[in-house]
Amino acid sequence: MYKPGNQSIWTGRKDQGSVRDVWHQVVQAADLNKEIEEGICFLGFCSDVGVKRNLGRSGAVDGPDAIRKALVNLAVHFDDGFKLHDGGDVVVSADQLETAQVEYARYVQRLISKKAFPVLLGGGHEISYAHGKGVLDAFEGQKIGMINFDPHFDLRQYPQGAHSGSWAKQLFDEYANFHYLPIGINEAVNIAPMFELMREKNQSFISMEELLSEPVEDLVARILFFVDEMDKVCITLDLDVFSAGIAPGVSAANPYGALPHHIKPLMNEVLKSGKVVSFDIAEMSPKYDDGRTAKLAASFIYDVVNLHNG
Repeated sequence: MYKPGNQSIWTGRKDQGSVRDVWHQVVQAADLNKEIEEGICFLGFCSDVGVKRNLGRSGAVDGPDAIRKALVNLAVHFDDGFKLHDGGDVVVSADQLETAQVEYARYVQRLISKKAFPVLLGGGHEISYAHGKGVLDAFEGQKIGMINFDPHFDLRQYPQGAHSGSWAKQLFDEYANFHYLPIGINEAVNIAPMFELMREKNQSFISMEELLSEPVEDLVARILFFVDEMDKVCITLDLDVFSAGIAPGVSAANPYGALPHHIKPLMNEVLKSGKVVSFDIAEMSPKYDDGRTAKLAASFIYDVVNLHNG
């Protein structure tokens, strides 16, 4: 079920006489069933059905608004002509995850067709099936690469329906032009058949050990080699790639994870490539957060917005 953007969320601190200093002063709520303008458009996916199906802890359904609240007081450092819109949410009704994913994918495809840049707010990582489907449908026949910052491959089987750990497997099953680069893979939390599937599909990955220890220049070179082979690229950032000490508000807290300085330079180089058409952030679960995780999510969205504008 689609709900248009809610302007009342975008309120916050401002200095006397201030008119365009912080994000809540410039973000405009939008109804994606009406006119869509160019610029950045936020779109939430209110779901933790996939997390529950994957036997994770619930709470991610409230993630999109938690991220929005962390965005409201960010400083504006882009010109007047650059637009930020809040396109609202697709909300999963009851257990209708698959229906909502198809609906969400249509909105992603439509945003791209109107030359808007989707910044997609989760919600469980089942958002990324809908995200990827929307991009693949928008660029039919082109080589589409999805970069996933995540300790998990998300290549689980899904005999009882889609879930947060199956989205990449679903995209492989449905699209011959889907290509995949996971970054931060922890061997201990991925079963052997997932590594075998990556070999069968001739896909590479970067392990958590490599992410934490290899020189940034070497990691960037590996990632940009993948990017160069693609026509278009989309990015998903699973917040559980970060150590639980800085990102407690996730569906699956990570005892062995990255810090922001491990991820930001890599993601920012991809964003500078000119091939990125969309971005999602997943597994924000405010039920377990004290504000740290939402602010961390906001800091990455800040980079996405400003690098896209640049």
